Amino acid sequence: MVYHDWSEKDFDWKGLDEAGYMIQSFCKRWGRLGGMYKEKFGSLRFYVNFGWISLHTLIYPGYVYNQFPGWLWRLDLYCISPVLQFLFENIFDNWQRKIYNMAYRRAVLKYPHLREEILEHADYPELLIDISESEKYE
Repeated sequence: MVYHDWSEKDFDWKGLDEAGYMIQSFCKRWGRLGGMYKEKFGSLRFYVNFGWISLHTLIYPGYVYNQFPGWLWRLDLYCISPVLQFLFENIFDNWQRKIYNMAYRRAVLKYPHLREEILEHADYPELLIDISESEKYE
């Protein structure tokens, strides 16, 4: 188990924060995944929400509160979202899982010295496949 405290001057706190931001923004942009990251005891935690597809999540990924006018929110909630869920749920869920894996891979490749701190508390470690140390970040 990794444990760091803020008194450690030689630990890369800035790199860990950048890795978290990198994972969150990549997931939000490409996977339309809502979530947030934080650092706790020198390890990264990214809390993510998978699987819900709606017009709101496609246009405003990562927003918790409604950004639509009331009439469009109700239309999305009761009409558009159920249709999207029925038609695209499996495709969307698989896509989000791939994006989640890619985001962590990119972070580990860019910050290989923080590999353990990035991967230790991942919400879904079973989705993090083939993240090798030998690849180089591009």
